[in-house]
Amino acid sequence: MPEVTPPLRQQPQKPQVLYITSRGHSGSTLLSLLVSGHSQVVSAGELKMLTNPDPTRRLCSCHRLAPDQCPFWSQVQQHVIEAVGRPLDQLVLGDDGDDATFLRHNQALFTAIAAVSGSGLIVDSSKSLPRLSRLLAANAQGADFVLYPVHLHRGPFGSMNSARKRGDQLRSAAYNYTRLFFLTRERLHGVQALRVYYERLAAKPREEMARVMEWLGLPLEEGQFQWRDGIRRDIHGNDMRFGHSDQIRLDQSWRRQLSFSQKMGVLVWTLPVRLRSAWLFRRLRLWIKPGVSPFP
Repeated sequence: MPEVTPPLRQQPQKPQVLYITSRGHSGSTLLSLLVSGHSQVVSAGELKMLTNPDPTRRLCSCHRLAPDQCPFWSQVQQHVIEAVGRPLDQLVLGDDGDDATFLRHNQALFTAIAAVSGSGLIVDSSKSLPRLSRLLAANAQGADFVLYPVHLHRGPFGSMNSARKRGDQLRSAAYNYTRLFFLTRERLHGVQALRVYYERLAAKPREEMARVMEWLGLPLEEGQFQWRDGIRRDIHGNDMRFGHSDQIRLDQSWRRQLSFSQKMGVLVWTLPVRLRSAWLFRRLRLWIKPGVSPFP
């Protein structure tokens, strides 16, 4: 995906939506928290989870309550009911329902979040590629919100080790990893979008966040790196939402947890991704240098 110039906000009265698409366990919660530390941004978390039947799967970050019990999300729900006649858990947010209903429900949801939070930019870290596809289609149809997609990508070794710890077979996980990479790449072809690598974000957060905020057309603020001090509204997400430290550490546990043969398998099975990713390919070329580890 080529780098692009920052999107132009020609209609600032519309809610602006930064949508993060990625595999699970790729740093979407971290990116969401860092972006939403900005004074003009609110992170809504994984909005697709608002319709999950298990209330423990849609707890908010601000009160650790289900949306209909949280003061903030209860207000959002009231706005949405007034607009479309449905509570949050009955909205069409995934791949169900028709396109007209999907557009109307998401438009109402984004408008309500912007109104209650007072923020012009909303972060939706749902990750789902089908949801992104429908939001892009709705945006193209003249929806009353403006969408800015970010493809958050994690290198294959960390991603595959995370999948292994969840009980997935490495080869199957590598196949799904490669497949999703190319599906996302195809879906975002011709779309103004930004690619962010988890490894760069975690290793050099200030440098990477400066790039992200420049693309969004907003200044980087110091408060974005004291994100534990602010109030977050995220629905679902990684348990780091509830921690106390704002220190960011690059997770490289795969280096000691994957065997050499597992690393070689991951390398071979995900090679097509490296060959299509400029940053990962540059890392691959470094391997031929004497003394450099063959695993970035």
